[in-house]
Amino acid sequence: MMRERLQAQDRRRVLRRRSWPVLSWSGIGFLWALYLLALLSFLAHENYRDALLVAAVISAITALFRRIGSCRIVLLDDAILVENPIMAYLVPYRDVRGVHTASGGGLEIETHRAGSVRPFAFGGSLVDAFFKTSQRAAAEIQVEFARKRNPTDSGAEEKTTRSIRPCRSADSLLVLALLLAVGAVSFT
Repeated sequence: MMRERLQAQDRRRVLRRRSWPVLSWSGIGFLWALYLLALLSFLAHENYRDALLVAAVISAITALFRRIGSCRIVLLDDAILVENPIMAYLVPYRDVRGVHTASGGGLEIETHRAGSVRPFAFGGSLVDAFFKTSQRAAAEIQVEFARKRNPTDSGAEEKTTRSIRPCRSADSLLVLALLLAVGAVSFT
């Protein structure tokens, strides 16, 4: 349901730390470069089973990096979509009570019914103390919230929904890791 709603939106604003995708892809590139070096050693010793097993582990770690690196907040026309590593939250503007930074520097979206939603993409960090990315994201969300919510609208009560977040790049890597692990175990 969230994906259809996201695709149907013409205007949307994506908020994320710029460093996350860079760190994610850098880590992935570093892991696979190390694997290529190890692969040369595995092939020289004809150790195909370990080559497959290490590829499976690196594929699983790459999936984790992709899930973390693709976390974001999407400001839609009528709701805020928070994509965390595992879960996604669709918070209608009508359900938002307020947006602020927590004492640890992370961003919090307070709702009327679901408590608070904490975006992983703005979870607070040492770097955030200097660049204030969580505070800037909170200010931008508050502007959108103030502009787009309509308290006089007497439509049906909307509440925050939570679902498992699909991530095709990470999920396909997990399937690859499983296939490589099965291949390593069955290799003699």
